[in-house]
Amino acid sequence: MNRFNARVGEQRPLIPLRLLLIEDSEDDAFLLSRELERGGYALTFERVQSADALEAALDRQAWDLIIGDYSMPHFSGLAGLNMVRARGLDTPFIFVSGTIGEETAVAAMRAGANDYVMKGQWKRLLPAIAREMRDVDERRGRRRAEAALRESEASYATLVEHAPLGVYRSNTSGRFLSVNSALVRMLGYGSVAEVMAVDMSRDLYVDPAQREALLARDTYSDREYDEVEANWKRKDGQPITVQLSVRAIRNSAREVEFYEAFVRDVTEQRQLEAQLVQAQKLEAVGRLAGGVAHDFNNLLTVILSYSSLLLEDAELPKDARESLDEIRKAADGAAGLTRQLLAFSRQQVMKPQVLDVNAVVTSTEKLLNRLIGEDVKLVTALASDLGAARLDPGQVGQIIMNLAVNARDAMPAGGRLTLETANVEMDLAYVRGHPVAQPGRYVMLAVSDTGIGMDESTKERIFEPFFTTKEPGKGTGLGLATVYGIVKQSGGFIWVYSEPGRGTSFKIYFPRVEEAPGRPDAAEPGETPRGTETILVVEDVTAVRGVAREMLERSGYRVLEAANGDAALRLAARHNGPIDLLLTDVVMPGISGRQLAAQLVELRPRLRVLYMSGYTDDAIVNHGMLEPGIHYLQKPFTRDGLARKVHDVLRGLRT
Repeated sequence: MNRFNARVGEQRPLIPLRLLLIEDSEDDAFLLSRELERGGYALTFERVQSADALEAALDRQAWDLIIGDYSMPHFSGLAGLNMVRARGLDTPFIFVSGTIGEETAVAAMRAGANDYVMKGQWKRLLPAIAREMRDVDERRGRRRAEAALRESEASYATLVEHAPLGVYRSNTSGRFLSVNSALVRMLGYGSVAEVMAVDMSRDLYVDPAQREALLARDTYSDREYDEVEANWKRKDGQPITVQLSVRAIRNSAREVEFYEAFVRDVTEQRQLEAQLVQAQKLEAVGRLAGGVAHDFNNLLTVILSYSSLLLEDAELPKDARESLDEIRKAADGAAGLTRQLLAFSRQQVMKPQVLDVNAVVTSTEKLLNRLIGEDVKLVTALASDLGAARLDPGQVGQIIMNLAVNARDAMPAGGRLTLETANVEMDLAYVRGHPVAQPGRYVMLAVSDTGIGMDESTKERIFEPFFTTKEPGKGTGLGLATVYGIVKQSGGFIWVYSEPGRGTSFKIYFPRVEEAPGRPDAAEPGETPRGTETILVVEDVTAVRGVAREMLERSGYRVLEAANGDAALRLAARHNGPIDLLLTDVVMPGISGRQLAAQLVELRPRLRVLYMSGYTDDAIVNHGMLEPGIHYLQKPFTRDGLARKVHDVLRGLRT
């Protein structure tokens, strides 16, 4: 039921109130109840006037408010107050009396009354009731909060004890005040008591100065946890990296009394991050190296081709021939460097086949024995049931040779070089510690030596191009970079294990395939082939286009040339005779080589296509592997290499 207040049109809900009234006057009880109802209360009340009746009413139910007359003939309000408080009840108790004096009122308040009001002063009664009701709600709320806090504190020890993070408190002298089980396990101790005996500066920090530096900051807040990292050591001396969330507990003078901290072991996480950063750095350097190799290969194509053409002149003076031969040798060496750069940057074209790695290792043994010298013993441990992998056999041979050269240089006084193969299955546990790996079945090739080994700082950089620990002039620093690139482009990964004075082991993992291995393709030697067909050469670099034309014409071919795709399309449209082969660069301004080929084949369906480039491009390859039916010639090339490739493509041979 709702009651209207004094302002017409406004309505507010009645406030439920369970009232226990200690009063001997029925008239006074009626006046009081009427006043409370006018004040907006929906009353449920009972009037008592004796101790027994009060006891019964208190037993029967809980009351929101007790109002008592201070003085009655057979029972006093003060006696009623004492009975209520004796039960431990905090129910608001207000005296309403017509005879209470100031001294009596003070005594009543001391006895536990909440307020007193003279009868007839109803305007004062209603605010007093509202205030006391608010106060009792607040008191009860505080008690509930205190009870919850006590319960929370009771469970705190269990919570800390079972926390997955290490939790501790320590004093400013570097002694633990309390630790949990997780911290005990993290540090490799057997009990809490053992950890409590640890001196943090002497026994915990790898570098005691680090702890002093952390404490010297004196910036730890007493309100928020500060995140810091530290290098700790376990009981067995093994170093670990920990992330600390530290808060300083200070006294009133703002001096630190103790520290509380949460500890997380981030050793593995930091190792993985370092590996990821290294991989990203190598990736960036690889992109740069590939771009440099591409431009350089165009220059080398011109140098190698023209020097080779000049050397074909039988009337060339001897001194000029010798000079040209030196130019060609230097260009060959530079071409080798660019091939290594392309291998590192994974921008070389590979010709994979299902391969028995054991067969490749066996085929290199004789050459390896000559390469490593008599003071290094070559040992092979090849798995008899080794699975197959899809690889370029020439690239696998290059991996073995490069690692063998490195091993030989690491054993100046002789030693042992071991080549090992095995079937390996990677599980998730291994992969978590090696982010470059993926779970699966692999063929492992390990190349190990008993040489001088490497420290951590050297291991971090060994796959960077041009990084070398050899003396100036004794190595390009591209050997291991080449190995890294070949392995990555082959879908595998490489891992190095080494310590100073304990040798080095490179372990390479190639994905296994279920197919049976075939025999490696062998090149067929012979005279440089010739032909009479018409070839359209499209190349945006003028010098490369010119030398390609001259080499083809010397081999008997008729040559048309264009500087770009648009010019080639116009030339092909107006040319009346046949065009048997399109020889085009892959990457050109405007229309790419792949787009040009597609358009020309529509005009001339019998046209054959041969791509040439200084590095691989997504237009014709997928992860370094040629798309089916694609023919490709790597720059720089020689007249013989160009002639053989053109001959094979024109005759539909597999190249």
